[in-house]
Amino acid sequence: MDNEQMYEIAFQIIVHAGESRTLSASAVDKAEEYDFESANDLLEKANEEFLECHKIQTNLLTSEANGEKIQLNIIFIHAQDHLTMASISMANAKRFIKTYKKLKELEDKYEKCNFSL
Repeated sequence: MDNEQMYEIAFQIIVHAGESRTLSASAVDKAEEYDFESANDLLEKANEEFLECHKIQTNLLTSEANGEKIQLNIIFIHAQDHLTMASISMANAKRFIKTYKKLKELEDKYEKCNFSL
C-alpha cells in the first residue's frame, strides 16, 4: 500500500472519528437537558461512526498480516489519535449520561418531598 493510499485511509479515519466525538459530545448535551432518548440515539450514532473507523483499521491489520507492506506516515498516526479520542469520548459520554440519569432521579425525589429552602 503506497503513501497516497495511506493518506486517504487516514483521512477516512479522521472524518469518522471526528464525527463520533461530535456525536458523543452532543449526547452529553442532551443528557444534561434530561433528554435521555435523544442522548442514547446520538450515542448509538457515535458508535456507528466509531465502528466505521474500527473496520478501516481492521482491514489494515488484516492486509499487513497477509504480508502487504504498510507505509506509516504522521497523518496516519494522527488518525489513530483521533480514533483513540473517539473511543474515550464515547466511554465518557456513557458515564455522563448515567450520572445525569441519577441526578434526574434525585431531583424528582426531592420535588416529590416538596421541600422548600
